[in-house]
Amino acid sequence: MPKNEGNIEMMDDQDRAAHNANYKVNKQQLIDLIENYRQRKYIEDINFLTNELQGIQSLLDALDVNPDFGVTTTSLPIREKVFGTNYKEPLQMTPFCTLLLGALDDFMLKILIVCAIFSIVVDMSFATPEERGHAWVEGTAILIAVAVVSLVSAWSDYKKELQFLEQQRLEENSKVVSSVF
Repeated sequence: MPKNEGNIEMMDDQDRAAHNANYKVNKQQLIDLIENYRQRKYIEDINFLTNELQGIQSLLDALDVNPDFGVTTTSLPIREKVFGTNYKEPLQMTPFCTLLLGALDDFMLKILIVCAIFSIVVDMSFATPEERGHAWVEGTAILIAVAVVSLVSAWSDYKKELQFLEQQRLEENSKVVSSVF
């Protein structure tokens, strides 16, 4: 039963819809049942189903569901108000810069960056004036290698994520098409 049975004016839309539809089970009870199942508490979910909801047939009656034919299409709007929808927000693409920063977050690359900067500073400090023109090359080569590795890794992750999101969109579209037919 809805948690606010008394004053209909004080109920929110979901409770008011549940009160008017006269369902004998509420959204929180269904959520508890599913959570017990998800956590694989076999004894608890069986006990909850038998004790709280008085068995499967009682649950079907409480939800006004025919086990042979399912729910009626006329009850769908009220069910949506009472129990909500299972709509999920579409996944968003991670920006490339975030993926690049994630690639640079590798411990070994951080050590290489520090060593490359240290190498440039030490080589430039102790080099003779004739050697200063090429003393920076070794440290810079290490920094370039780190940049290439990071960019390739981030680009690869970006392409994988793009491919995954495209696959998700195709699956969603196929579900929509199959539900129409």
